[in-house]
Amino acid sequence: MLQTSVTVHHSFNAARVYRIPLELFPGLSGYAHLVFADDYAVLIDVGSGVGYSNEHLEAGLKQIRENFGENADWESLTHVLITHAHIDHFGGLRYVRKRTTALLGVHKLDLRVLTGYEERLRIVAHRLTEYLIEAGVSSDERQDIMDLYLLNKHLFESVEVDFTYDEADMQVGPLRLTHVPGHCPGQVVLQIDDLLFSADHILKDTTPHQAPEQLSMNTGLGHYLESLEKIRPLARSVRISFGGHEDPIIDLEKRIDEIVGMHSDRLAAVLKLLERPLTIADISNNLFPKAEGYHVLLALEEAGAHIEYLAQRGYLSILNLDDMQPNRAVPIIYRRRSAQFVRIIGAKEYLIN
Repeated sequence: MLQTSVTVHHSFNAARVYRIPLELFPGLSGYAHLVFADDYAVLIDVGSGVGYSNEHLEAGLKQIRENFGENADWESLTHVLITHAHIDHFGGLRYVRKRTTALLGVHKLDLRVLTGYEERLRIVAHRLTEYLIEAGVSSDERQDIMDLYLLNKHLFESVEVDFTYDEADMQVGPLRLTHVPGHCPGQVVLQIDDLLFSADHILKDTTPHQAPEQLSMNTGLGHYLESLEKIRPLARSVRISFGGHEDPIIDLEKRIDEIVGMHSDRLAAVLKLLERPLTIADISNNLFPKAEGYHVLLALEEAGAHIEYLAQRGYLSILNLDDMQPNRAVPIIYRRRSAQFVRIIGAKEYLIN
């Protein structure tokens, strides 16, 4: 259920953070964040631009003006920062760019998505089609998945970006940025004093979605787990972490441990399933038997990310190598190599019989 009231939080150094609730897509809610510190007024993420998202953003700014007395208008913004190039976080930019001259920033690995959106969409759609074939998805189901994937994608168009975060030395005024690829190539988290904006890198209740690096460089489970460890030292100085969805996180290091543990268990479950030959689609159906609609694609990507992680580390064999020919996409059949103790990630060990 969408929360309707803006909430305010203060850092130990008197920065003010306002959480603006947004309906991003039907059934998906999230937040934009407005930060006031020193002479900076920074909007972090802008919503999807779909449905009521823009209206909710405007309503949030109005609440901040009327209830808290801040200059929360488009003219007062100094910066608009995008945490990562997923459309539920940047899709509202066409609306926002018409209303403010604030400087727009994004990480360089996500720059192409914003400035060459139409080209990038075609490339990703091509890669996704090949991936679905290799995953073992039937032709009819592939078409349904691609139709869902492309739905609403045409509502956004390329925008100009004023700077990338590396050009700003990963600092925008009092906000320090850290690049954490995995969930998205250009995913960043932002810290101000004892507050962290973890976007979709770390969420309170949901384990953030993973997709194989086969679809987009600098994604993949390996990159994501490395990025979690990059955040662990920061976690000890963070009092509250604000995700792009769900409630704030109070114990960030504990949440990191929970996410690592979940992926470790899932990798073990995949290895157990692969005592017999299976495709990615088979694994997905076993892990997520109730997935429907767009969640079928998310399930296939999540399963593929775990398969890719295991294959890269030598745990799996491909049984139909002879069927794989240049310029020919075929379903790939995997099987684990042997029964063994497996230390997958962290300190957990599993005996895979």
